[in-house]
Amino acid sequence: MMAGPTITVENQVFRYRTSVVLESERLVEETRAVLSGNLVVKQMRQPPYILLIDSSEGTITVHGAVKEDLARMAVSEFLLGLGESDGGLRTEFGPMTASCDMPSGIDLEKAVKNISEARYEERLDAIRIADMDHEVEILVFRNGRTIFLDALSRRISERAAEFWARRFERSRLYT
Repeated sequence: MMAGPTITVENQVFRYRTSVVLESERLVEETRAVLSGNLVVKQMRQPPYILLIDSSEGTITVHGAVKEDLARMAVSEFLLGLGESDGGLRTEFGPMTASCDMPSGIDLEKAVKNISEARYEERLDAIRIADMDHEVEILVFRNGRTIFLDALSRRISERAAEFWARRFERSRLYT
């Protein structure tokens, strides 16, 4: 039995609910953020995260982070920079993007024929698998690079990677 592929979390979405009233006009003026529809978009320099602030909901969504504590520090820094309290922030965990390398390359043409959940993405030269059991969408490239989109957790990505590595092996899809 082969060991499962090693998963790397590439990105996780974190959303923070704050008790502070965040006025869009003030955020644009004081932080050089950009108003985009109902959201205020703030590009952080260090760390290089993107904050999406929804004033009507009182939420700040952090994109580009991998660890919750670093995302929280970025939100705290943002709020404290405005002279606002960072007390009472509530965290909500969103989907993540993870990746791994399968043990070998994948025969994509054969995979599309053998796996009913797979369809070929010509533009990417990859297969897209709608994995309903693990509730994740997976991109598998010819070289074995595999990306898990909108995974609910690292553990789900690991289980999906183990499952598909075994399935590719059983179906003799490795090149």
